[in-house]
Amino acid sequence: MAPVPPLVEKQRTQFLIQGMTCTACATRVENALLNLDGVETAHVNFATATSLVWHGHELDSSTMSEVVADLGYRAIEDGNRQQIQSLTESALRRKTIPALVIALFAMATMFVQFPGSDWVIAAFSTVCVWWAGWTFHHAARLQVLHRSLAMDTLISLGTLAAWSWSMVVLVLNLDHSLHFGGANAIVAFVLLGKWWEARAMRTSGDSLRALADLTPKQALLRDGSELPVEELVVGMEFIVAPGERVATDGDVIEGFSEVDVSQTTGESIPIQVSPGSGVAGGVLNGPGALVVRATAVGEDTELARVARLVEDAQATQAPIQRLADSVAARFVPLVILVALGTLVVRLIIGHQGSDALIAAVAVLVVSCPCSFGLATPLAVFVGTGRAAQLGVVVAGAHVLDSTRVVDTVVFDKTGTLTSGDPSIVSIASTANDDPVLLSSAAALESRSGHPIARAFQPLINGEAEVSEFANHPGHGITGRVNGTEIRVGKAELFTRVPVQLEDPDFEGTTLFIGRGATAEASVSIRDEIRPNSPEAVSLLTDMKLEVVLLSGDTYKVAERVANQLNIENVIAEVLPDQKRDHIAALQSAGKCVAMVGDGINDTPALATADLGISLQAGTDAARNAADLTIMTNDPRAVADGIAISRRTLGVIKGNLAWAFSYNAVAVPLAVTGYLSPTYAAIAMASSSFLVVANSLRLRQFHSLKGADSKPVNSKADISA
Repeated sequence: MAPVPPLVEKQRTQFLIQGMTCTACATRVENALLNLDGVETAHVNFATATSLVWHGHELDSSTMSEVVADLGYRAIEDGNRQQIQSLTESALRRKTIPALVIALFAMATMFVQFPGSDWVIAAFSTVCVWWAGWTFHHAARLQVLHRSLAMDTLISLGTLAAWSWSMVVLVLNLDHSLHFGGANAIVAFVLLGKWWEARAMRTSGDSLRALADLTPKQALLRDGSELPVEELVVGMEFIVAPGERVATDGDVIEGFSEVDVSQTTGESIPIQVSPGSGVAGGVLNGPGALVVRATAVGEDTELARVARLVEDAQATQAPIQRLADSVAARFVPLVILVALGTLVVRLIIGHQGSDALIAAVAVLVVSCPCSFGLATPLAVFVGTGRAAQLGVVVAGAHVLDSTRVVDTVVFDKTGTLTSGDPSIVSIASTANDDPVLLSSAAALESRSGHPIARAFQPLINGEAEVSEFANHPGHGITGRVNGTEIRVGKAELFTRVPVQLEDPDFEGTTLFIGRGATAEASVSIRDEIRPNSPEAVSLLTDMKLEVVLLSGDTYKVAERVANQLNIENVIAEVLPDQKRDHIAALQSAGKCVAMVGDGINDTPALATADLGISLQAGTDAARNAADLTIMTNDPRAVADGIAISRRTLGVIKGNLAWAFSYNAVAVPLAVTGYLSPTYAAIAMASSSFLVVANSLRLRQFHSLKGADSKPVNSKADISA
């Protein structure tokens, strides 16, 4: 797993970068930010036009903005990415359409001549090359000043060389061919390709914008007044009418209904809510009216957190992108040398200066590394956005490589494959005051973060003072309740357990309760398998992945669960601090391991695994340690997360393979004179278009669950 940027000592700043024209621009900005004192990590993504910087508190955003401005770009903090992308797209459209008209007119005059046509074409070409193509010349000047050659350098050199040569021939009336048409075609078709790219980048963010747009603009307060959602504060009570969306995160205090969370988490089945239930902002209310008390607003809501995580993931680089960036950085100087070599060699072997120049221009144009630059970031952008729609949050682009090699998926049992909603089915006691003892045990359990504590909630009777609470991982908990020592846990926590408290035939979890070292009562607890757990395991085995069940429960209980789910490999009776050791042991045996968990005791194992996966119901510690966070409690989404990550990586590899192949074929054709500048421009634009189109296919990825898949209803009571 890639190191997680420190969240406490470092500050997170995100900018929108305006003016970048290729990935070389992004690399230049990123390197400049990394060279600032106090910067821990910096990622600049051309596809999303964003920078994400983790830095110390001594470095302010204005300093970073000045560094970006010195490079010729504009850094906008708290800007609207969609607005910037729309402005970029509009600017390209305004220049592309006139450039295309001029290019087509110039091509037409090759077949239909009229008096003064050469001078007319020269005038139009000047507008096309210098006005429409000014973006390339300006960017090329910055690249030369900063000694970082890129795509714009090639375009600028090619168009200016063709235009300048043609103007010299026209003005001096030399006996050589004019190549205004080639210069026009280069500008027009490259602009067309960039227009396609800009449009694709804007529309590719639809999935993330759709999440942001789910929150309503107004909230109806309990007193009947309306308030803009951004003015809500924690503690306010608001009404959610049937068919409306919840304004912000909160707890239901009145009403019964069902909420549709499909657009926020990918879960297709509505969830029943009642007083005490938590609801997230943006979910769609069903037939009942609800009164909700706000618990989080603005950037603290779950929807905002998910959007922020997805944006952070899109701003990072996949390891494979480093290869593309490295190739692109060395590629442009090499292309310039090849173009100069083509010019010189063709002149030496007797070609006319016009032919030699045009071949060199064709080399410059056809070799533009646009497809290299777009291959990775656009696929990551589209793939992570689509994953978010399916309820899977990818922590970073590094996750893509991890999913590729994973061959073993290890599931924690309680709260992951089981419902995590255990209940007490029987109680045995030797004490005379059962209600007092059981209530004390429930009060002590209320301090525990373990899912099994939920089973004790109905036993709480009145308020109790809890002190000296201590957790004994794998064994139980101890503490004082109203001054009396209370122990709740396994038999190992006691020195004496009366035989009448034990039930050797019970296949669930048995916990003992005592005031001191002798157990006085026992409770039998059961937890049901999640309805979709059997299908989740089946989906993973269909992907040729080995599934392992890892549990702290007894072998008898763990094997019962494994048999229900068709899991062959079972590791049981594992203490929490031993889970990490078992993950490491699997890795030592040559396995590439994904760990799926939800509890704080799973955090070390999640961090150790090659791929950590947490369910949404898990603790914050578990989610922070995970590479993939499943936004539902449906374990089937684990297969979706792995599958779409693998698909995204496959698209990236396909893009890079095409980019390499394209240049391997196109450059020799240009060198040998078989590819004119016009066709070179068309070929280069088409190459970028194919990369964009291939990346956009990820938007069509469908959940492996399938629309017609039905939950497997398991009524078997399985222990926690």
